[in-house]
Amino acid sequence: MEGSINILATVCVFLGFIIFILIAKTFMNKCKSLNETYVSNNKRLAFILSLINYEFKADFKSLYEIKIIKQNFILGHMNKNLQSKQILKVEKQESRNIRKRSKLARKEAATYLGIIGSDRCRKILEDAMAKEKDYSVKIYISNALTDIRNPESLKVMIPEIINTKKWYREKAISNILEFGHELQEHLISLKYSCQIEHIELCIKYANENFNEETKTYLFKFINDHEKIKGNIIAYYSRKDGNAKTDYLMNYLDADINQLLILACKTLSNYYYKEFNLPKYVTSCNPVIQTYAFYALSKENKRENFETLLSFIRSDEHEDAILSALMQMIEYNPRFLYILEDAFEAEESGIVKGRIAQILSNKIEYYILQLNTKHDARAEKIILEIIGNRKINELIEFINNNKNHDLENRLVHMFRDNLSREDGTGIELRMYLKQEFLEKWGAEPVYAKNEDRKSEKDKKLINGVFLVTLVTFLLFPCVFVLLHTDDILYSGIRDILMKYVIDFNYYLVYYSVAINFLYLALLILSYRNVKKQSKLWNLKNISMLFRQKMIPSVSIIAPAYNEEKTIVESTKSLLNLNYPEYELIIVNDGSSDGTLNTLIKTFNLIRVDYPYTSQLGTAPIMGIYRNPSLPKLVVVNKSNGGKADSLNAGLNVAKKTYFCGIDADSLLEPDALLKLASLTLDESVEIPALGGNIFPINGCTVDKGAITKINIPGNRLAGFQTIEYLRAFMAGRLGWEKLNCLLIISGAFGLFRKDRIVEIGGYLSQKGKYKKDTVGEDMELVVRISQRMHEMKHPFKIRYSFNANCWTEVPEDFSSLRSQRFRWHRGLIDILFFHRKMIFNPKYGKTGCIGLPYFLIFEMIGPMIELQGYLMVALAILFGIINIQIALLLFASVILLGIIVSLASLLIAEREKQYFSIRDLMKLIVYAIVENLGIRQMMSLWRFRGQISVMFGNTGWGQIKRKGQQMEQTVKSINEG
Repeated sequence: MEGSINILATVCVFLGFIIFILIAKTFMNKCKSLNETYVSNNKRLAFILSLINYEFKADFKSLYEIKIIKQNFILGHMNKNLQSKQILKVEKQESRNIRKRSKLARKEAATYLGIIGSDRCRKILEDAMAKEKDYSVKIYISNALTDIRNPESLKVMIPEIINTKKWYREKAISNILEFGHELQEHLISLKYSCQIEHIELCIKYANENFNEETKTYLFKFINDHEKIKGNIIAYYSRKDGNAKTDYLMNYLDADINQLLILACKTLSNYYYKEFNLPKYVTSCNPVIQTYAFYALSKENKRENFETLLSFIRSDEHEDAILSALMQMIEYNPRFLYILEDAFEAEESGIVKGRIAQILSNKIEYYILQLNTKHDARAEKIILEIIGNRKINELIEFINNNKNHDLENRLVHMFRDNLSREDGTGIELRMYLKQEFLEKWGAEPVYAKNEDRKSEKDKKLINGVFLVTLVTFLLFPCVFVLLHTDDILYSGIRDILMKYVIDFNYYLVYYSVAINFLYLALLILSYRNVKKQSKLWNLKNISMLFRQKMIPSVSIIAPAYNEEKTIVESTKSLLNLNYPEYELIIVNDGSSDGTLNTLIKTFNLIRVDYPYTSQLGTAPIMGIYRNPSLPKLVVVNKSNGGKADSLNAGLNVAKKTYFCGIDADSLLEPDALLKLASLTLDESVEIPALGGNIFPINGCTVDKGAITKINIPGNRLAGFQTIEYLRAFMAGRLGWEKLNCLLIISGAFGLFRKDRIVEIGGYLSQKGKYKKDTVGEDMELVVRISQRMHEMKHPFKIRYSFNANCWTEVPEDFSSLRSQRFRWHRGLIDILFFHRKMIFNPKYGKTGCIGLPYFLIFEMIGPMIELQGYLMVALAILFGIINIQIALLLFASVILLGIIVSLASLLIAEREKQYFSIRDLMKLIVYAIVENLGIRQMMSLWRFRGQISVMFGNTGWGQIKRKGQQMEQTVKSINEG
């Protein structure tokens, strides 16, 4: 007994020593300057640059410039040093590295050889590209050759796009196109090729380089399109038995059609005089004909206008004809007279409606004509426009009109011709100003949020009750089985004391298990951070900003009663460092001034914005835009919840990926760039990616940007800071390394749009599954994993250690308790909804590792912990707790928990120093103190959340928000 106590004491001392080392290491890192940290993380790069250019100084500024501009740009005087022995030695070393088994080593070698840029390096890279099998490595080699930019490399780069996956081909072609006019002589031999990759390269080259040869190629492609398509299909049909060929065949029709669209678009934009000939305008191919219409609209001629007008009866080309005619009227308003005559002469109601849609952009002009001799015709046109529900400009005009005579004339027209009760009448009553409605004799209509109370899920309630009952009965049953003889011959007090002692050991076993699991994840996280850090430092801006290199993104920010924070958040999101994105703010039926604040601040107007309702949602009541802010789209809809709002945003989104973010959150300027850049690091599909969430409470925010990072002054928010660091740095990065990541925070996640639409979007009452959930972020990732496993399609869910989003966390116990209730209810709902996946080998690591972990340690765990804490209290009360149990509990519950928290803090500050010395000291105290009551309180709240599920409570709960202006350190927008 004494020997075991000595061993336990030694273990506790050892763990204490590790805690001391972690604290010391954290402060030692703080002693390093930003310059030292950056140079330390880029030692190899700095060494190579200093060999190439003796004048190069390895500091933060110089290395950062390498990342911002093209990597070999500042090395203009390097040739004289290329023959040095050290350079030759580096070249030989990197030539060996590029053949290593490690993909990271090969990517590093490719980057460094590209920086040296000698002819020897070029040949090494070309040879490596021809032999390389991994697409993610090929991207780095391709980028290195592009930076060197020797035309000889094209002889290797062009053949290497053959029979490759589409995502890689797009990026490789983007690199090839960087060679510009030097590429053309290599394309001459490809113009008769039947390989889809060669045709794609030629058409994309012609889209960026305009000369007679490229024009001739484009016209030949569309003139002989059917013949070329047949040749392509015949070419690939002959190549049977090749998996890559099968892949191409699956997408061949879509790829050929996309190339035809690109070719026609280029001809319509740049060679429209040759493309608006009758043979194209009357083509049997709908794509060619559509873009020929656009080509006609580019020339401001009456005969072109009349030709387009003659096709207005075509159902197939309705959108193209209307768009082309609208464009011509914008260039030349005199064409209005032709359209007005056609309107009056037309007998078909459908065609009249189409003409009215074209004229709707000029509705203000026709309203002004109501007080002229042409008032009868103007009234007919206005009524037809209203009948087609093109009323946004009309509402805008009436609400801003100061001319009483004109207003009275409109009122008279409304009284005589419009119903107040049909769909158009209700929409007008919803948005027109009060004074006009009174004159019209109509009552205003106010948007009502739907009652979203869902019925109790009896199966879920029964399932949770059963799990809870089994968990509480499990340990007594185990105790009875192990101590049957003692129970038969002992008194109740003795049995109870024996059970209390045993359960203390159960708690120790549980605590050791979960903390060792965390430590294992921590080791994986450290390795992951180290790898991600190296890969991020290899990527320069010229690489990331090349066309199609990283995906275009629609940022969707649902907002419900976010009046206090919405302006700062929107400004922050409009100023991200990213090549191609749009921002969609979805106002989810807010009852405060969220929508009006956006409209006034950003000068928005309600517009007719085309979108496709692929996912069921609560009704969209209006879309607002400002032409001078093309990235911003504001959607106003009835209340349906966060998941419903994200689905509405998905319907409106136009980009390849979408980023779900909370409207009260702020992204760091390069956060989205860091997150999306992870798509370059894998050779399999990445349907979802996540980033860090940090508390913004206490930070200084000015004009939507964080100017100074401070930890929250509020202690409760401070404890959440260390909790968030532990969850993201130790947990999610480790799970990502195992390819078992199942949670991407709803505050900051990036998803492939087509995959999400394919699986039915977020769970909501209006969606595919007719079900709401409060854990929509985790549920979506689980459903993606389920779909990908069922398709047997290789994939990875990625997580970025350095892409940061800052959001407000609760500062009072009531709000924090509500939040934790909701999180745990969401977890239970998801586990029950996807119960068939748990322990199911069909779903790989997700079913066998990820979901079982959440079931055992996250759902059932709090019940075990609470029973354990109760037994510890009873042991102390009965005076039966001994030194051995006390030391075991101290080591497993307290010390290991502190180690995990401190190690997470150390990992977080590996690349960037977030916190001051003072804040670090506070966080270290929080990391220690949270194990003495705070974490136990969280377990209690999670268990209470489980109890609330059994009573059918599935709501969101209320969280008080103070906004980003809550601290004195945060500047108000007026100061900006």
